Amino acid sequence: MRHSYKPHALLLAPDVTGRWVPGPATPGKATEPGLIVYRFASDLFFANAKRFADQVRSLVDCASTPVRWFVVDASAITDIDYSAAQSIRDFIEELKRRDVQIVFARVSPYLRSDMDRHHITDAVSEEWIFTTLHEALAAVRSGRNDRADSNASSGA
Repeated sequence: MRHSYKPHALLLAPDVTGRWVPGPATPGKATEPGLIVYRFASDLFFANAKRFADQVRSLVDCASTPVRWFVVDASAITDIDYSAAQSIRDFIEELKRRDVQIVFARVSPYLRSDMDRHHITDAVSEEWIFTTLHEALAAVRSGRNDRADSNASSGA
C-alpha cells in the first residue's frame, strides 16, 4: 500500500548504446535539453496526485535548460480516479501556461478510457497521447521542428 502512496518515480534516458534506462528522478536532471521522460510507478489517485504534480513541477523548475516537452511514461499507470483526474487537468493547464507540452506515452486502452472519461484527453489534446514511447518521442521531435520553424518565422 505504501508503494501506491509514495510510488517510485524515474527519469528515462538513452545510454551510450541508445537503450532507454531508468534513473532517479532528480531535480536538475533531464533526458536531454528541453525534454524530460518521466515514469510514475503507480496508478494516480487522490492520495498521490499531489506527489505526481509536485515531482513534475520540481523537475521542470530545476532543469538546467527550459523544459518544453514533458513525456509521462504511463506504463505503470492503469487507473486514474476522479480526484486525481481533476488535479491532473489543472496541472496540465499550468504546464501549458509555462509553454511546456505534456505528452503521455505507453498508454494502455484501459488507461485511455479513464483519460477520456475524466477529460484528460481533452486537456492534453489527443495528438499527444501514444501507445508507445517511440511514437511519443517521434512526435516530440517533429513538434520540436515545427516549433523551431514557427519561432524562426515569427522572429522569436
